[in-house]
Amino acid sequence: MARILSLILSVSLATIGLVAFQPAVQAQAIDGSQFNAGYIIDDSNFYDGNAMSQAQIQSFLEANEPGACGNASCLKNYTGASSSQGQRVSDSTGRVRCNAYVGGTTDPAAAIIFKVQQACGISAKVILVTLQKEQGLVSKTAPSDAAMARAMGFACPDTAPCATWALGFGNQVYWGTLQLKTYRASNFGLQPGLRTIGYSPDPSCGSSTFVVSNYATAALYNYTPYTPNDASLANLYGTAPCGAYGNRNFWVYYNNWFGGPTGNPQGALQAVVTANNAVTVSGWAVDPDIPSSATSVQVSGDGWSRVISANTANAASQGALAGAGTNHGFSATLLSAVGTQQICAVAINQGLGVDVSLGCRSVTVPTKVASTSRIGGTDRYDTAVQIAKANFTTAGIPAVYVASGENFPDALSAVPIAAATGAPLLLVTSAGVPQGVLDELNALQPKRIIVVGGSEAISPAVVATLTTVAGLAKNGNGAPDVVRMQGTDRYQTSIAIGDSLYAPPALHPTMAYVAIGSNFPDAISAAAAAGYTKSPLLLIDGGATTVQANIAAALTKWGVSKITVVGGTGAISDQLLSALNAIAPATRVSGSDRYATSVAVNAASFPNATGAYVATGSSYADGLTGGAVAGAKGSPMFLSQDSCVPQGAIGQIVNWGVTSVTLLGGTEALGSGAQALAPC
Repeated sequence: MARILSLILSVSLATIGLVAFQPAVQAQAIDGSQFNAGYIIDDSNFYDGNAMSQAQIQSFLEANEPGACGNASCLKNYTGASSSQGQRVSDSTGRVRCNAYVGGTTDPAAAIIFKVQQACGISAKVILVTLQKEQGLVSKTAPSDAAMARAMGFACPDTAPCATWALGFGNQVYWGTLQLKTYRASNFGLQPGLRTIGYSPDPSCGSSTFVVSNYATAALYNYTPYTPNDASLANLYGTAPCGAYGNRNFWVYYNNWFGGPTGNPQGALQAVVTANNAVTVSGWAVDPDIPSSATSVQVSGDGWSRVISANTANAASQGALAGAGTNHGFSATLLSAVGTQQICAVAINQGLGVDVSLGCRSVTVPTKVASTSRIGGTDRYDTAVQIAKANFTTAGIPAVYVASGENFPDALSAVPIAAATGAPLLLVTSAGVPQGVLDELNALQPKRIIVVGGSEAISPAVVATLTTVAGLAKNGNGAPDVVRMQGTDRYQTSIAIGDSLYAPPALHPTMAYVAIGSNFPDAISAAAAAGYTKSPLLLIDGGATTVQANIAAALTKWGVSKITVVGGTGAISDQLLSALNAIAPATRVSGSDRYATSVAVNAASFPNATGAYVATGSSYADGLTGGAVAGAKGSPMFLSQDSCVPQGAIGQIVNWGVTSVTLLGGTEALGSGAQALAPC
C-alpha cells in the first residue's frame, strides 16, 4: 500500500517543533556545503538487511538515550506488540518488497527494528535515523503516546490526520520500512533521474531541479518530498524561511551517528616490488559511493606521489561490496625516488567521508644512476663559468661563444653551434663583462671569441673588453680575433649563426630544428639535440601562417632533407608546419607541456646515452650554457621542475641506462628533490 499522499514535512514546527540534534557519535565535522541533494545516501548503506544486530541496536539506543527513562515508551526500555506479516511481492514487477515478518506481543524496540531490517532489507541505521528525524524518538527519554503512534511518520499527511490502521510503534516501523522498500521494488513513485523537487509544501517557496542519482535517494524523496534550500543548509542545526528539514535532518543524523552515508572506501595494498628507480604496486580499492566506477588511489614514497585508478580485475575485491564486481584492482609501475622509503597507498574517498589508508610497505629502491652531481654558481653568469671550468680544462681552445645573459634568443641560436664545434658558451651583460667571466676567458685563452647578438644586446664597450683576453689570435687586420655574429632581429640572428657553420661549402646538415623565438622552453629543449646532431636551430615566428622568405632560403641553401618542428600547435600552427613541409619533410615533436616536450625531443634525437643533464624549466640561463656542453658530449638535457624531476625524464634516463646525471644550477634552481631524482 502506498504511503497516503506520500507527503510529510519531517519536522513540522507547527506540531512537534524542530527535533533536537544529538551529535553524540559525530565522525567528522560537516557543513551544509557538503550536502548533495541528488545523492544523500548510497544504495549499499540503505538496502542492507544486515547492517546491525539486535544487540548493536539496543546498545545504540542506550547510548543515545542517556539517563533514566521518563516513561515506558523510552525506546531503550520499550516493549510492545507487532503483527506478523506474510511475504509481500510487487504486483507490477514481481520483486520482493518484504519477506515474512514474525511479530510478537512484548517485543523490545530493538527486536522490532532488527526483524523489520531483515525482512525488508532496509538498514536498521536508516530506520533509526527515520525514527529520530520524524519524531525524535531515539533521543527522547519520555516520548508521548502521539509520537510513538506516529513513529515513522507513515500514512500521516500534512493536510489530514494519520490513518488509524497505521498507528502504533510496531505498525509504523514495519509499514514505514515497507514503503521505503516499495519505491524501488515496485518502481513506484519518483525514480532516479532528472527531477524537480520543492523546498517546502508551500509552492511559492520554489524548487530545485537536479539529478537524483540512485534508488536510496529517490526513496527518501518519495517518503519526504522536499529538498533543503540554501538557507536550511546554511543553518544546519536550525530553522530557515521556507525550510523543510526532513532530508537534511536524515543526512545530518546519519553522519553524526554512523559516519558518511555515502560510505568510505575499502581495500588493501597487497604488494610492492622494486626495480631501478621504480616500484610496482598492486592491490584493490572500492568505494561504496561509486561501486560501479574506479576508485582513485594515491601512491606515495619519499618526496613523490601518484594517483592511479583501481579498475582492473582483482579476486580479492570479490564480495567486498555487493554488486561491485571484481574490477577494482590496481597494478602499476611507478617511477620512484631511490633509497629506503615507505611506499603507501590511500584510497581517495568520493562523496562525504574520509580517505582510507590501504597500508604501507618499507622497501629499498635501487638505481643504475651511479652518480648525481651538480654544477652551479652564485648566479647565471657564474654558473656558466663553473660549467666551462668543469668541461674545458686546457688553455688555448679554438673558440668561445659569448651571448647576453639578459635575454635568451641570441644565446639560444648559439647553443647548437657551440655544441657542434665543442666550444663553451659564456654570458655577459649588455654593459660589461662580469669579473668571473673575464677571469675564465683569460684562463681558457681562446683563439677566437664569437659575440652573438647586436650592439643593443652586447655593447661595443663589452666587445672592447673582450679584445683584452689573453691568447687571442690576430685577424686579417692584425687585431684580436673577436667577431660579432648578428642579424636584424632574433630570427635573422639564428640564420646568421647557422650560416657560420652550415653555409656551402661548409658542413652539409641533413636536418634542421625549428622552434618559436618568442619563448625559450621549446628552443632550449631543441638546442642540445641540434648540437649533438650537428644541425642548425632556426627561430621562427610561430604566429605566422607562411614561412618567412629568409628562413625558407636558409633551409634551401643548407640543403636540409628533413625538418624537426619543436612545440605543439599552440606554439607553431599546423598551417605553418605544412608550409615548412613544402620545403623539406617536416615532423612535429612535442609534449603536453615544456617538460614533456623536452622528453619527446630527447627521445627522438638521442638513440642512447650514458650521461644526462638536467636544468630548470622555469628560467633559461642554465639550460643555455649547459646545453652547449650537453650537446657536445652527446648527452641529452632535460628540463625539470625545481623540486622534482618529471617522470617522463626519469623514465627515459632509466630506459637508456644512464649512469651519471648532472644538475645545472644551484639549489634555488634545482632543489634536493631534483637531485634525488624524485619524480614529479
